[in-house]
Amino acid sequence: MAAGEIRGILCPDRRKSHMKLTFLGTSHGVPAPDRYCQSILAETENNGYIIDAGAPVFDCLLRQGVDVNKIRAVFITHMHDDHVDCLFGLISIACWYYTDMRFDVFLPEQKGIDAVTAFLETTLGDSFFPNDRIRLRLMGEGEVYQDGEMKVTAFPTEHLRAQNRPAYGYLLESGGKRVYVSGDLNGEKIDYPAFLEEEPVDAFVVECAHFPAERLAERLKDCRARQVLPVHVWPLDKYDILRQAESTLPCPLAYPADGDSYVI
Repeated sequence: MAAGEIRGILCPDRRKSHMKLTFLGTSHGVPAPDRYCQSILAETENNGYIIDAGAPVFDCLLRQGVDVNKIRAVFITHMHDDHVDCLFGLISIACWYYTDMRFDVFLPEQKGIDAVTAFLETTLGDSFFPNDRIRLRLMGEGEVYQDGEMKVTAFPTEHLRAQNRPAYGYLLESGGKRVYVSGDLNGEKIDYPAFLEEEPVDAFVVECAHFPAERLAERLKDCRARQVLPVHVWPLDKYDILRQAESTLPCPLAYPADGDSYVI
């Protein structure tokens, strides 16, 4: 199936609204000729939400034909460069050119807010930033966002435990649909939340760069997600290992490429 084609994870329940996931970037810590670093767009009927900004987000939105004015929030899982580098460009162009854009940016560290602020003040000047349209917000564990169409809850991971710094995954809930995006995990524990083994979600987007694919497949045997979508995969032979393990798992796997969309 060609990159960019819309794929259906499940037949949407007509009693519920749908959620659309578009993978703007699926690579691990380094981009490749056919993969940007990680970024995901989640869309509801009226709004759009971005999880991580490792890919050239604004360029990708334009090429996907997304109305950029529908973006309501950006959620950063942690402050590694492959998840945040292109945030600066997204905010910058919204400040000085696409002046109808209004969104909140949720960052897990005050140092990140300070760095983004300093960069934008330096490059744009105080005539453009700060402003009342683009708001930088410090977030932590628990419910971080609710706008009537989307609720977002942050769950901590130990990805940056050695540095005593925060990292998060996000549960997205809209119209009866539930999607969990793992963020980067602790390689020793594969520490996604226990609730994924206790209650169903419609889709589970999980990284696979920081531990062997065999260990992820073993952990997924207890997962109650209706579909699992591995991203952030490295090395690439892990795709073959996961495909070989599919018959042992209770949930089907799909393998997003850059530009792929999934309607839930």
